[in-house]
Amino acid sequence: MGTSGGGGGHERPLPSGNRASPVALAATPATSMSAPWPSVPFATGRPGYRDDLAGAASSRASAALERSTVRALAALRSAGLVLTPVYLAVWNSWYAHEAAAVAVVVAASAWGVLFVVVSLRHGVGVPLAAGTVVAAAAPAALSSVCLPPASAGDTGSWVMLAVFHAGLTAAWALPPRAFAAAETVLVVSVVVGGHDGRPQVFTAVTFTLVVPVLFALAVCRLRESTRRADDRLTSAMLGHRARVLVLALDRDRRERQRLLHDTVLNILTGIAWGGGDDLALARRRCAAGAAAVRHLLAHDHGPPAIGLDAALAAVVSSARERGLTVHLTGTAPLEDGQPADGQPADGQPADGHPADGYPAAGEEAGGPSAAVVAALAGATGEALANVERHAGTGEAWVCLERSPRRLTIRVSDRGAGFQPGRFAPDRLGVRQSVLARVRDAGGLATIDSAPGRGTTVTLTWPDHGANADPRPAAGGPAAGSSAGSASGSRAGAETTRETTAADLRHDYAAGLRVVIAALAIAWQVLMLLPLLVTLGRVHSAATAVGVWLVLAAATVTVASVVRRRPLSGPEAAGMTALAIGAVLASANVDDGDLLRVVNWPLIAVGLLVAFVTASRRAVESLAAMAVVVAAVVATVVVRGVTDPLTVSRLLSLAYGITGLQLIVAMMGPLLRRTADTTARAARAEAETAAGRDSDVMIRRERVRWLGTIRDDVLPTLDALADGTADPRDRRWRRQCARQAGAIRRMLVQGGAGSTPATLAADIEAVVAAAEGRGMTVEVQVAGEPANIPLELRAGLVDLLDRTLAVLPENRALLTLWSDAEGGSVFVSAAWPGQTEPPALTGAVQAIVDVDDGRLTVELRWDTRGPEGAGRRPADAE
Repeated sequence: MGTSGGGGGHERPLPSGNRASPVALAATPATSMSAPWPSVPFATGRPGYRDDLAGAASSRASAALERSTVRALAALRSAGLVLTPVYLAVWNSWYAHEAAAVAVVVAASAWGVLFVVVSLRHGVGVPLAAGTVVAAAAPAALSSVCLPPASAGDTGSWVMLAVFHAGLTAAWALPPRAFAAAETVLVVSVVVGGHDGRPQVFTAVTFTLVVPVLFALAVCRLRESTRRADDRLTSAMLGHRARVLVLALDRDRRERQRLLHDTVLNILTGIAWGGGDDLALARRRCAAGAAAVRHLLAHDHGPPAIGLDAALAAVVSSARERGLTVHLTGTAPLEDGQPADGQPADGQPADGHPADGYPAAGEEAGGPSAAVVAALAGATGEALANVERHAGTGEAWVCLERSPRRLTIRVSDRGAGFQPGRFAPDRLGVRQSVLARVRDAGGLATIDSAPGRGTTVTLTWPDHGANADPRPAAGGPAAGSSAGSASGSRAGAETTRETTAADLRHDYAAGLRVVIAALAIAWQVLMLLPLLVTLGRVHSAATAVGVWLVLAAATVTVASVVRRRPLSGPEAAGMTALAIGAVLASANVDDGDLLRVVNWPLIAVGLLVAFVTASRRAVESLAAMAVVVAAVVATVVVRGVTDPLTVSRLLSLAYGITGLQLIVAMMGPLLRRTADTTARAARAEAETAAGRDSDVMIRRERVRWLGTIRDDVLPTLDALADGTADPRDRRWRRQCARQAGAIRRMLVQGGAGSTPATLAADIEAVVAAAEGRGMTVEVQVAGEPANIPLELRAGLVDLLDRTLAVLPENRALLTLWSDAEGGSVFVSAAWPGQTEPPALTGAVQAIVDVDDGRLTVELRWDTRGPEGAGRRPADAE
């Protein structure tokens, strides 16, 4: 990576002070990176760069729409299969003598059954849709053979039900040109088969053409809605991933501090104070410290996980070796051959990697995970070390208490005691190695002490296994704070998931309502044609016009409402009443035209009821549909029109009304029900990606931050461990004292292994990931970012990663400017003039500008709260 204004190529972190001094970040190629950080969907384009995570998110809502529509089409075809025998029964006198017609019916029904089975198992692809069109077009062209003469060319037949379904299927599954070809085949087939059935064949052709086209337009709107939902889901997913990654990096930084404090610092301090007289013990402790440092540098998974009893036994054994008398109660006896030293010395956790909280292989279900065991054992070991160093007594008690929902460990002594809350600034052991360590694992640590009355440290961990997900996730207090507990993180992750699921449900429902509104308005406009053509065939032309005006006004009004929100209960009841009124308006036509296009209000009632179905619960929509269909049937029965053709038309009308409600009723709830599952899956994928990326970044960051320990302290520990150095020698004791002092200063002042919640370290990690993708990022830093909240840090990490991922060139300039009130991150890179700039939205303000072939992205943050949001930091001067 390039440098600006000086700085060598060696590895070093961003400086904590030194305002306005550009620095170079790590320049070592990221050959160890197993996978790059995934990008957002607009990352088009670096060869070989995969955006698996965003790609998975960007298809989830579309997949939910696919499943819902396929099930609706299968249900619609099933309804047609049910009505076909009814149709045969109505025309039984004709079909009883037409074996060829019955054979066509059986063949068409067999294809319908095949469609239902295949679509539910494999979805509706192009081959199945094309086959459905052919299977409907064939009997339509043979209407003169397979339909009674009076029914040929009429909309009231089983053939037209198959044609309508084929058109809808083609509109869903076929590309535009193929859909146009399919519609042409269906229209020609209807004309050829029903050419003798004029004028009703014109109505059949109109419906064959108009209904699928409107459905195709609706599909386009629905897919656009799901694309917006996918964008929202992708944004939430990447934001959650950045949040989890920032937390993982913070947890690892804290764990580094604890390891250095609990092992290396304690070992060096002990030798400096004259604790190396027991050569064997000193060498074992130095070897354990060297192993712990190498474990950090390697970022491996450490020794095999062991149970809590064995971990506590190992901690107590280590304390006893140092001369402390420890009484251990409440643990189960170790089995023969089970090692008591499965933990590293001094209770160091087996794995410094941020824990996922789940039990490891071989652990008892519902019990604490390996990470929790490591945290409890590590805190216990540090509490015993504090007894040894500060209590002024050589005796301590460790008691483990178990209950069905809780684990409690008490470490007590009868020593000097102290005043809790009055820790010296350099007393890191109590704050980080005991209190914060247990909180990070999802537990609680408390200290009860007073001068002269001893000390009791109580470590409590709730058993999450039976009732909750123990996985530490994003959320909770600001990362880097010792109060950042895993339980708070879980609550934050659940809140994020619920918010995402609620957003998806809103997007799905709103998209469906908008589609219904558009279809209803378009259909009402189309009804102008039959209204004007048939004004001479109604009892009152003024009444017909008045009905159209009322329905049109109501449709437009309700459409404007459902675009903003669902219909309320009274509004849904009003729409149902309006639909019934449209049915009653059919009295304006002659009995002979009762169920023909002349009586167009009956055709419009389906979309009026669809408003209710898209807005209300299933019970309410089912009741509305049943009332309207009953009104239609009653209108026919009251007039006494029961000839087979009228009954066939009634069946088709009922099929159209109920089929439309079936599609809406299935798609709406199915989409809404998938929202929570989709959000859960997206969160899991985000956490998986964050874990993978944090492994890479933690390894790189550990190597950079622990360089001094590796080059200076590790050789000392190795020399003391292998006997080439004598811990009783004053020169070695002075060296240990010097190195211990340096480590303590680094821990207190925010050096290697510390817990700074600074943006600089997170930006360094993002830039390192970009370098792993082959980029060169020149970094300039002016001012040290103050500790900023987790949401802002995660938002900056998310948007900065997206920005670097979308750049078409492999070189960029990154400038970080900040002060106590906020700051900005500027990214500048070459940008093709004909390419649209990326749209960046997130937890922080993003300003994107393209000028003179250069893309500039400014990410602003403000730590002053909502009243300062949106103000440029420089404006405060």
